[in-house]
Amino acid sequence: MSKLIHRELSVPANTSYLAQVRQAVTEVLGKDMFTPVKANLVALAVDEAVANIMEHAYEHLEAHARVTKDVQVILDATPERLLVIIRDHGMAFDPRKAPDVDMREHVKKGNTGGLGIFLMRRIMDEIHYTYKQGVHNELKMVKYVDRTTAATVAPVKK
Repeated sequence: MSKLIHRELSVPANTSYLAQVRQAVTEVLGKDMFTPVKANLVALAVDEAVANIMEHAYEHLEAHARVTKDVQVILDATPERLLVIIRDHGMAFDPRKAPDVDMREHVKKGNTGGLGIFLMRRIMDEIHYTYKQGVHNELKMVKYVDRTTAATVAPVKK
């Protein structure tokens, strides 16, 4: 990748739109930004962040509240990094303040969900959160490209 790729999309806060978000992330990452495994992990982190917003950000708002119930996703990719900005108009929630998951205890209890923030923290290099009162929540996540492990295309043997 030699240039900036910018993509924005806004989807209703409904998990049926997650496939559209995943497709956008996959398209922006392309085939040469990260290894296929790392690209899938990055897509998973974005998916988890957006799913958490869709499932929780609007659940305690009054039904008649005049709030736009959507999720905006901005993807900026450069040769050095992927920046993901996710905005919503729901309840304020700072994922950085969520307690870490004790995986042994989590598995021992038979829990199958609740790992979204755990995965985001493990996969992404940076997570920043801001809440602008009366405007929106904004989650920024960054994943840096490691050029030594970035996907490379092997030459075709003749």
